[in-house]
Amino acid sequence: MIGLIYIPFLVLLLVCIITDCRKRIIPDVITFPGTLYFLLIHLVVNDITIWQSLFGVIGLGGIALLLAVVSKGKLGGGDIKLFAMVGACLGWSGGIWAFLFTFPLAALAAIPLLLLRKVAPQTFRIPNELPLAPFIAVSCFLLIALLQKVAETYV
Repeated sequence: MIGLIYIPFLVLLLVCIITDCRKRIIPDVITFPGTLYFLLIHLVVNDITIWQSLFGVIGLGGIALLLAVVSKGKLGGGDIKLFAMVGACLGWSGGIWAFLFTFPLAALAAIPLLLLRKVAPQTFRIPNELPLAPFIAVSCFLLIALLQKVAETYV
């Protein structure tokens, strides 16, 4: 039953990484059906309640929207909808951890790039903004692996 959730989730995240890195968009055609799929699959599998999944969509999507407004658009609409899909899949409690892991991971990549820009501005072509989907996906991968390890150890 876990395969019905995590395999499609990981595939959708990989597609989001590719499109965000190449074109700097996360298509609605991925996030909207993905969100709906995870809401429905949790009804069938019953691993987390539909309420946890709905609160994940509303909570993570809402926090991401608030962050986008506060940052004056530095967080894009695709990122907001991707966080909502993460909330649908992982629920509120798992999704918030993925959300919280995302930004330190992005900082770990951004800080060296900023230092390179400062030290050797002519040598390296460094983008002004990084796509966020890879960091969202890595945080989800890490969280799923951590949850799996905890389940193997304590259950």
